[in-house]
This record gives sequence, structure tokens and C-alpha cells, in this order.
Amino acid sequence: MTSRFACTPLLLATITLASCSNQPVSDGSYQRYMQLAGDLQKGGDTGSAAALYEKATQEPDARIEAWLKLGQARLASGDARAAERAYLQALERMPDNTAALLGVGTAQLRQGKLDRAITSLTLASAGNDHPEAFNRQGVAQMLRGQPAAAQVAFTQSLVLAPTNLDTQCNLALAYALGGQSQRALQTIKTVSESPRVQASHQRNALLVMVLTGREEDLKTQSLEDVTPRQYARLLTEARRIKAIQDPATQARELGLVDSR
Repeated sequence: MTSRFACTPLLLATITLASCSNQPVSDGSYQRYMQLAGDLQKGGDTGSAAALYEKATQEPDARIEAWLKLGQARLASGDARAAERAYLQALERMPDNTAALLGVGTAQLRQGKLDRAITSLTLASAGNDHPEAFNRQGVAQMLRGQPAAAQVAFTQSLVLAPTNLDTQCNLALAYALGGQSQRALQTIKTVSESPRVQASHQRNALLVMVLTGREEDLKTQSLEDVTPRQYARLLTEARRIKAIQDPATQARELGLVDSR
């Protein structure tokens, strides 16, 4: 007598074969595109890298990494709109992906989509392990004319990355625009005294001094990385920004750093 279970192995084999037939077939193109694009990106050719990453996204075995890399390359080449589209495609595949949320928020920030950027960056920072997400939130809040909210975001970023001089500069400027001169001066003093200080940080120190009404104290400041010609131009620019009454407009003129 034949058991009614005798055909079970054949049934399982049939299911397995059917399952395998539904998997995308790879001819290796995806990996080749990704490898070539990565090499080009390392060499600084972000435009060509982006074109190859885009080809990789069209392959049947494409993974979320392709859209993330495409977004990264588009941002690096200055095409924030295309970068946003790439990161949104990544989010379609993995809605909670932190890298995609951070990328789309950054792309939105650079396009001036400030409310959307804050939403995306807030989600990206939910795990509390991405200081750049908090920093970019702060930049967006500054550009919205909300220095107090920006101070909170920059402070959270510095909890995670306390030695980041760019974020310290941003916090000092947020204090300055928020009318908290003493805090602004204390924060920028820490930056100025760092052995890692660069010309961009010295520029921000000059801005903070002027914005807080301490321009006279610049005579005692050491700005070795700023030439006399640059100093004169920066001073004129800082005075112009100080005269602006709207905090959001002031922030747009400051050239805040979003930790790219």
C-alpha cells in the first residue's frame, strides 16, 4: 500500500525550484558597476560614478546600497534634487534606513526644503548615534530663523562628537544670533584655542566677535590663516550681516557648515 505522504519530497523540491526561479538572475553586472563607480568616486569623478551607480540600480539584483551610493555621489556633485530622488528610492525599499533618512534630509536641506529636512533629520537622529543628523537639524533651524531650536540640536550633536570644531562654530553663531553673546564668545574661544583650528574656523570666530559687538577685541585675536586682504573682506561682510534684522536672512548669509 502506497503511503499518502510518499510524494512529499517531490512537492518540496517543486516548491524550492519555483522559489529559486523567482529570484533575480545575476550576470555580475551589478557588482562590476558598483566596483567601477566606487573607484571613480575615490578618484574624485563623482559625475561618472553617479552614472554607473544609476546603472547599478537598474540591475535585477540591485540592493539598497546602490541607491545610497547614488544619492551620495549626486550630493557630492552638487545635484541635491537628484540625490533626494535616489535616497527616496532607498526609503521605498527600507523605510527606517538611517543612512537614507540622513541623506534625504541633507538633500532637502541643500534645496531649502527646511520643514521636510527637519522631519527627515529628526527621524535619522532617533537612534541618537548620528551627530551629523543633529548638526544638520541645527543648520535647518537656523535657516528657519529659530536660533534657540538650533542651539538644542547643535548641543545634542556635540554630546556625540564633542571635538567637532565645525559644530562648535555653528553653536557659537546660533548663540550670537539668539542674543546670547557671552555663551557665543565662550564657545568660539574653545574653537580658537584648538590646535586643529583652520581658516574656516577663524572666519567664524571673526563673525562671532562682530555679531556680539566685540569687534574691538579682534585686535588681540590671532588669525594667522587669514590674510590681511581676506580679513578686510570678512570684516566688511560681518558688519553687513550684523546689520540685517531678520535672523533667517542672517543665517543664510553666514555659510553654516552641515558636516558634509
